[in-house]
Amino acid sequence: MEPKEGIDGPYKVPFVMTEQTVRSDWIDYNGHMNVAYYTLAFDLSLDEFFENILGLGPSYVERSKSGPYSLQAQYHYFDELLEGENFYVKAYLRDANRKCIHVVMEMFNHKENSLSALCEQVLINVDLQTRKSVEYPDWAQSRIKNILTSFEEIDFPEKTGASIGLRKK
Repeated sequence: MEPKEGIDGPYKVPFVMTEQTVRSDWIDYNGHMNVAYYTLAFDLSLDEFFENILGLGPSYVERSKSGPYSLQAQYHYFDELLEGENFYVKAYLRDANRKCIHVVMEMFNHKENSLSALCEQVLINVDLQTRKSVEYPDWAQSRIKNILTSFEEIDFPEKTGASIGLRKK
């Protein structure tokens, strides 16, 4: 049986990931964090969520030779982050099936405790040798199901599942 790193509960949701700082090389010509680095910052938090909460992060990938591939991602930007500012990410597990999970993440400016951005992603578990999707192991499916139950009583961020496009006048 594989080791089950991560958390088996109880779960305090949403999950708050490690605080990060906007680095000088993340700043664009507008003087704030470039959108590519919002993606990087969300991805670092997603890796932490997979590793420390789900037990399906880099150490699992190394052992099992399977891991998460992003199928779809959507971002919403609400307020800029500036060089040197600290921020943190809250992670929500929105939905899942035997191969896929839907994660929502909110990025908050630490000083103002204000919402800076939102990202939601659908990820699929892929066998790295065959490059085909595979089901999560039973222990992971059980953990994911238990985490989803923890989110039943919580309100998800308002923009979750929002469509993209221009408003018609």
